Amino acid sequence: MRHRGTGESVTGVVRGVERVPASEVADDVRFDATHAVVLAVDTGDRRVRALEAWPSGGHSSSRLARVLDAVGRGVDGPRALTGETVVVEHRDDVHRVAVSATEAHHATDPGERHHSHSLLELGVGAGVLAGFAAALAVLTGAGAVGAGLALVAAAVLPVSLWLDARRTAIGGWSPRATPWAVGGIVPVLNVAVAVAYLARKTVAIDGEGATTVWRDVLYGVVGAFGVALALAAVDLTAPVAAAVAVHAWLLAPLAVYLDLGSSRHGGRCPSRAPWVAGAAVVGGAGALVYLLKTA
Repeated sequence: MRHRGTGESVTGVVRGVERVPASEVADDVRFDATHAVVLAVDTGDRRVRALEAWPSGGHSSSRLARVLDAVGRGVDGPRALTGETVVVEHRDDVHRVAVSATEAHHATDPGERHHSHSLLELGVGAGVLAGFAAALAVLTGAGAVGAGLALVAAAVLPVSLWLDARRTAIGGWSPRATPWAVGGIVPVLNVAVAVAYLARKTVAIDGEGATTVWRDVLYGVVGAFGVALALAAVDLTAPVAAAVAVHAWLLAPLAVYLDLGSSRHGGRCPSRAPWVAGAAVVGGAGALVYLLKTA
């Protein structure tokens, strides 16, 4: 869930809390305190480092004290924020906790936030089917039908993705509506984008696998190429094989890009550009090599 304010803000889950001397972060922000708190916040798409002053003397007016109160940890120290949901904002090249937005987030009636599957996902699924059918129609020579179905997918997917992303806040995943919606506009690519969105949301609802979701999607990509090869051996199913291969090919670099931005790799994240380019050029083979190298 994105929040309006003086800077870009996003909801995430605190995965780590570290106390460091304030001098270590003085280049980023200066605090009127001897120590600072470094919060590792997982926003679902990436992990950011939010900086705050370490509260001294238990001042109830401190920013972190207000955040602790908001999450129901008012009597505890900053490390009790681990596992809690906060809103962070990016301003002046530094991530800080958006205190008022965090308070508002936890004060909201749970009935107003959506933590489960929605009917809008049916629209996303319908768009995926329309996009796949469009490719299949073109490959079988029905170009006019394919163009019509592609237009349907290009109309349905951005709207349904945008609406669903705007209403979704599940644990540490609050998707940014605009990038998903923009991806839903581009024919053929929009099917891969929608599949990626549905996979990420399903994992968020299940509560497990957020760290490895894009790796698992890449396993699916490699499997899809295997299925396409098997189908290509039969003339009757050759167009289906081609449609599966095309969409898996486009999903491969997208999943590699998203996986490299996840927390799965810790501090050993490989360079994005060559791996994404490799998956874009050689599809399933590039995805397979990437999986083997980053296992």
